[in-house]
Formats: sequence, C-alpha cells, structure tokens
Amino acid sequence: GGRRRMRATSRCPRLAARLALFLLASSLCVVASAEEKAPATRDAMNAARPLTTDDGTAPAAFDARAYDDDVIGKREVDDYHYIFSADCKPYMEWQSVAVYYSWVAAGSPGAITRLLGCDDHDAYPYVDSVPTHRAPLYTNVDPNDAYSAYNMPGSILHWCEHNTTDKRWVVKLDADMILRKPLSVLDGLEAREGLVAAGYYGYLQGVDNEMADMFVPADVKPRLAKAGGWEIFWRSDLLKAAPLWFEYTKRVRQDPRAHWPFKGTGDVYITKQSPRPWICEMYGYVFGTAMAGLEHNVEHSCQLYAGMAPWDADSFDPFLLHYGIRIDVEDWSWDKHVEMSSVTSNGEHDKLDCEKPFTPFPTVPKDLLADEDGAGDDAAATYSLGSRAAETRRRALVQELMLALNRGVHAARLRRCGEPWPEGVETLGLDVVDRGDDAKSGGAEEKEGDVDDVAASSPSPSIEPRASPSLSPPPTTSLASDAAVERAAAARGVNSGRDGGGVGVMWALSVVMWGGALAAFCGATTTFRRRGVRRLRRGGVAGKRLNV
Repeated sequence: GGRRRMRATSRCPRLAARLALFLLASSLCVVASAEEKAPATRDAMNAARPLTTDDGTAPAAFDARAYDDDVIGKREVDDYHYIFSADCKPYMEWQSVAVYYSWVAAGSPGAITRLLGCDDHDAYPYVDSVPTHRAPLYTNVDPNDAYSAYNMPGSILHWCEHNTTDKRWVVKLDADMILRKPLSVLDGLEAREGLVAAGYYGYLQGVDNEMADMFVPADVKPRLAKAGGWEIFWRSDLLKAAPLWFEYTKRVRQDPRAHWPFKGTGDVYITKQSPRPWICEMYGYVFGTAMAGLEHNVEHSCQLYAGMAPWDADSFDPFLLHYGIRIDVEDWSWDKHVEMSSVTSNGEHDKLDCEKPFTPFPTVPKDLLADEDGAGDDAAATYSLGSRAAETRRRALVQELMLALNRGVHAARLRRCGEPWPEGVETLGLDVVDRGDDAKSGGAEEKEGDVDDVAASSPSPSIEPRASPSLSPPPTTSLASDAAVERAAAARGVNSGRDGGGVGVMWALSVVMWGGALAAFCGATTTFRRRGVRRLRRGGVAGKRLNV
C-alpha cells in the first residue's frame, strides 16, 4: 500500500506539468481569439470604431471602411482640414487664390482655411477672397528683427486657440504650393496619433550636429527629423505642437549661437550683414514638434519642386508642386520673387485688382515642351534617373504649374470682378466656380466674427483648440476629446491602444492564472509527497529506496 501511495505521489508533478501545459495552451487560444476580436495594433484596432462615438465626438483615429459612400456618404479624403499662412500683401494674394483653387480643382476635399496675418484686416480688400481666419501680424514679434516667417507658427497657434474643426486630420501647406490631388494617409502618406507625415528637407543640418544640443535635451534628439514644408497632423498633435513650434522659432531666431559665423544651420545665405538664418522657422518646427513628443514619417516624394526632374515613381506623379525656387527650361525661366513689387512685375503685382487687366503668368513655349511620348503618369513605370522621360515630365509639370496659377487668378477674378473666363483656357475642375455676390463690387462683404468662412457638413466641434499656458516643457495633459474617445472605446470593450491593448491584459491574466495554478498544484504535490514519505517510513521502508 505504501509503494502504491509513493507511485501516486511521484505522478503528481507530471500531472501538474500537464495541467500547466493545458492552461498555457488555453491562454494562447484566448489571446488568439482576442486578437481577432480586438486587433493588437492601434491602426487595426481603429477598424472597429464607427465614424462618431456615442457622445458625438469623433474617434481617436479613422477607419477606411467607415467612409463607405453607400453607408454614410462621406469620403476619407474629406476628413482633412487644410491650412496655409499668408499676410495682407498682393504678392501673397495671388498665391492664396492659386492654392485655394487648386484645392477646389482637386475635388474640394475636406475643408481649407487661410490664416491671414494683418495689422488691419478691415482695410485689406481681399480679406474674404478665400476661406480665411483672421490672425494678428507676427512679423515684428522682435522689434529689432522683422521676420515674416514668424507668421507661420504664430497664425497656426492663433487658429488653434480660436477655432474648432470636425476633421480628424490637419494638413499644413505653404502658400506657394499647388495641390494636384488630395493628400491621404491611406495613399502612402502614413501618419497617426504621435506620428506626423511631412516632406524631406535635407539641408536642415542642425538636426545632426551641435546645433541640436543648443536647443533640445539629449533624450529628445532621437525624435528630430529633417522634415517640414507640408505636414499631416493628427489634430490633437497640432494642438500640442503649435505653442512649442512658435516658441522654438523665436528661440532659434534670437539665439546668437545659431547666427553667422556658425555654419551648422545649412543656410548658405547667411552673412555678416545678415547673420540670422532665414530657416529659423523650420528649425522651430523640428525642435518644437520633437519637444511635443511627436515623431515623423519623412516622405521624399510627396512634393516636387517645380523645375526639378522626378527621381522615382512617386515624384513622377506628386501630390504637390512647390514653386519656391527659380524655374528654368532652357532659355525660359520664371521666379515667383519677381512678382513681389510693382517694379519687377511690370506694375502688375496686384493681380486681383478689378480695375486693372490681368496679364497671365508666362507659360512654357510649346517648342520647349517635349512630345507626349514618356510625359504621362504611366511613364513612371519605366522611369530611370536622367532619362528622357524624366526631362519630359519635368517640363510638363512646370507647364502644369503655370497653367494652375493662371486658372486660380482667373477663378478669383471671375468671382470677384465678374470677369468672363478666357476662351481657350481649360477650367479643369473649376467649372463649379461662379460669379459671387460681390462680383463687380470691388470687394466681398465681410462676415462678422473671427471664424473660418467654411461651412462644415456636420458642425460637430469634436476638438476644442486651446493654447498651452506653458511653452516649455511641452503640455502633457490629455485633451477632452481624447478622454471622450477613451471612455467610448472602453464602453465598447475595445482598448484604445495607449496601454498596450486588451490583448496585453489578457496575456497578463493568463500568466497569473497559469502561475497560480502551477504554484497551487506544486504546493499540494509537495505536501502529499511528504505525508506519503512519513507514512512509508513508519511502515519500515528505507528512506534511501525512496530517493528523496
């Protein structure tokens, strides 16, 4: 009887081990099932969320399937709010209408707002030429340094403080860009909460050298990126970044360590007479977003500088054309900067003045345009650096830019002045533009209030922009909209992804259950074996035969 009890006792550890394996397998099945029901990644998890939550706020990220036209009649590309900055000068006005009407021609995705910095908006005749938010003029933030680039971060911060948007994404463009097709995070431009999609600016050398140490701590440096130009922000990320963007622009601009003769900024135009880099605002963006905890997906081929040859399939068909530099096609050339004054623009720098005729921007002569062979978008499939197809495409995109600039001004003059659309000029998506009520009046009647001239299809202000009272360190408190999303997600039994996800919780519970069961069975087995040994010893069995 004693030996039978001993054999039964020796089988207990094996039984415990088998039970443990069973529990582990069961927990793995639970996890696998949970992964099907609640995907582990944030992007996949968002597929389970509806377009709006139960409390009326928008979810924390979008689901491409939530834009099924047959279900709700809304496109994914309509969930973007485009913004760009300008001031009250005729030189910026034709750029404003050009980028605005390129947005219209692209299918009017989402919403768009010009952030207009003026000393006196009421005195500016074109204040309502495009949807506009009125912002102060920030050029003279430093009385000793007139720096117009302060208007970019300053007006964005002002917009965040005074407006709401029902769009999940905010796209920042420069005024001297033309939108060729709607930007979308589903079309190769990856972005999400905490990750900003942006263009590549390789000349920002201060990201990699001692300049970074001047402005950000060591633990922030890994988040620095040579990024800028255009950006796609998750809306709450822009709220976090805006005050820091403005603050670090001022710091870089006003810090003598970054001025001439320091050569580490990458700005080749600084001199002893002009010691401050023009690109201080770009560094303000890079340092400010990093301090806000944001990272970047740097996209090299979303935009193409007009006049440059495409280098890959994506730049063959770019989302954006940027015309910030001189453009040359053999002996033909154009530079936007010649339009800055009445002298260099032959007295026609104000291109929306109804009392003056508009002389169109020069287009590329036909004899300088290559034939159509290799010029189309499909040529990207056989594209190689320096090929004939690349040069043909380069010239075609320059011509596309110049025609887009002319169409934008024509559309603005049609609406404002009632000027007929010129014969022979294709509308290309602008046939929706009609004469406005202000046509021939010399100016639009201004609407009351400091709000955007954009009618939201669903005016549900799911974001309440506000400035951070402290610019450094960056704000760390969660926004109300984020908290609402957390509550809504919890109510549906779907984790938001911030703490590792529901799968992580299930893993933890499984491990605890498995560990507890194993410990209990091992403890019980040990006790059982000890009792059996004592009984066997009392029965006269030698302890050495038991091997215990």
